[in-house]
Amino acid sequence: MLKDWSDVYLIGVPEIDQQHQGFFVASHRLYEGILDRDGKAAVGPAIAFMREYAEEHFQTEEAFMREHDYPGIKDHLRQHVAFFKRLDELENDLMIFGPSQDLADRALDITQDWLIDHIADEDMLYALHVKAGVA
Repeated sequence: MLKDWSDVYLIGVPEIDQQHQGFFVASHRLYEGILDRDGKAAVGPAIAFMREYAEEHFQTEEAFMREHDYPGIKDHLRQHVAFFKRLDELENDLMIFGPSQDLADRALDITQDWLIDHIADEDMLYALHVKAGVA
C-alpha cells in the first residue's frame, strides 16, 4: 500500500522535512502513472527525479549529521550508497531496455522501501540524537 505523507514523518528539521514531503509527492506521481497504466511514460522522469532528489537530499542530511556529530553517520552513509546502487540499476535497465511498466513497478517499490525504511526509521535516529542534546 502506498504511504501518504503524515506529520509522523516530521523529524523536526524544516529543510529535510520539506525534502521528504517532495519525495512523497514524487512517489505518488509515479504511483498514479502506474495506476493509469502509464508507468512506461512516468518511469523515466521518476528515475531522473530520484537521482536529483537523492544527490541534493543526501548532501543536506550528511552536512546536518556532521554538524551535529551524529555517531551513526557511517552506517547512514552506507545506506545512501546502497540507494544509489539500486538507482544505478534502474537507470541501467532504463538505458538498455527502455521504459516499461515493470521498471515503473520496480521504481515504485524502491521509493516505498525508502519512505518506510529510511525516512521513517533511519532519519528519525539522527533527529532524536539532536533533540536529545547529545551534539
